[in-house]
Amino acid sequence: QNPPPGTAIEPTELEISQGFAKGPNPDPLPKLFQPLKVRGLLAKNRIWLSPMCMYSAQDGFATDFHLSHYSQFAMRGAGLVMVEATGVLPEGRISPNCLGIWKDDHIDGLRRIVNHMHKYGTIAAIQIGHGGRKGSTIPLQL
Repeated sequence: QNPPPGTAIEPTELEISQGFAKGPNPDPLPKLFQPLKVRGLLAKNRIWLSPMCMYSAQDGFATDFHLSHYSQFAMRGAGLVMVEATGVLPEGRISPNCLGIWKDDHIDGLRRIVNHMHKYGTIAAIQIGHGGRKGSTIPLQL
C-alpha cells in the first residue's frame, strides 16, 4: 500500500490556505491514527467499526447494499470493519433479513465485501451470531 499504513499525508498549501488544515501534521501522529498490532494482525489505525445489524440480506445473502455500506468505511480509512451479526443457522437469525453463513453459497457475497475492503488496507471481521430462543425468521407484522 502506498503510502504504508500509519503514514501521515501532509496537507498542501492550498488546503491550509482554504482552512481545511491548520498546518503540518503533528509528529508523531495521535494514537488513534497509529497502527496497532494484535498478535499477528496489523491494523493501519485504531479506527474500528463495530457491527451494526442492517437487516438487508435476502435469505442470508449479502446484497449490493452490504457492499456499498461496508466499503464506505474502508474507503474512508477505517482500520477494521466488523460485519453485522451473521447467522450460523437460518433458525437462529435475529430477523429474516440478517446475513447468513449457514451454507457455502453465502461465501461469495461475503468474499466480495472482504476483497473490496482489503483494497483499502482495511481488516475485515465478522460477528458470528445465533439468536438463541429469541431467534426469529418470522417477519414483523405491524
